[in-house]
Amino acid sequence: MSKGSIRYIRPQEIEGLEIQEVIDSNHSFPNHTHGFHSVGVMDAGGCYCRQPGSGSSFVSRGEIALFNPGLVHSGVIKDSETRITYRVFSFENPLIEKALRDLAEKDRLPEFNSVVIKDNLTTATLTQLNVVASGRASRLALDTALARAAAALLTRHCDTTSKVPRTAEPAAVKRVREYLSENLSDNVSLEELSAIAGLSRYHLLRVFREATGLPPHSYHLQLRIEHAKKLLRSGLPFAQTALQSGFSDQSHFSNTFRKYTGATPSQYTCI
Repeated sequence: MSKGSIRYIRPQEIEGLEIQEVIDSNHSFPNHTHGFHSVGVMDAGGCYCRQPGSGSSFVSRGEIALFNPGLVHSGVIKDSETRITYRVFSFENPLIEKALRDLAEKDRLPEFNSVVIKDNLTTATLTQLNVVASGRASRLALDTALARAAAALLTRHCDTTSKVPRTAEPAAVKRVREYLSENLSDNVSLEELSAIAGLSRYHLLRVFREATGLPPHSYHLQLRIEHAKKLLRSGLPFAQTALQSGFSDQSHFSNTFRKYTGATPSQYTCI
């Protein structure tokens, strides 16, 4: 790979695993969340990982950033001259849940207990997974590399938590989240959401952010981006993906997609 490049690796044999390789980037990410466990390995340079209300951590070369599902965070480059090289490993929940059950024989969700760590062993297992997934490895080699990486992450840097949320999500917020999920391509108004929630617009904005860490429009946009990623992976053309994900045109779609993923739609689908 050359400088300023980005590549995605998705082994067909392991559904739910995606590896993003980024070289010499100066892209900063706005506040966002993931619906899955995400692990970033910083190979060169460094950036700030900021969490609203929880301060900021700096991720340096050789360190790992661990993101639990639903953790609101941003990735911010120090200045316009800074360039970073990193890898992001995305593990869909069923994938990491299965690994946890295999290791601990528990039906519980794993939760990372730190945001930024330095652990040479874990880095080595992730690098080996990266290497194996990039080549023409056997299924057994892939399974073995994944198992070793999962074991390092889960036994060294995870707690297990009950699947019952620590605080009950307000019913009004749940209704709004469901409505946004079911209306990805619609131009939803705050007035609509207020009526669905049975709350004033201002009250809804407050309780929704408290529950999700994001305002409704940002939450809706993220849902649309995640939907677009699935459509792109299925092979749907860019124009149809943009339309079905609620974007007015391809330019708007491409710019927004890159803002939240660091990649253009064509880079995301090029393997």
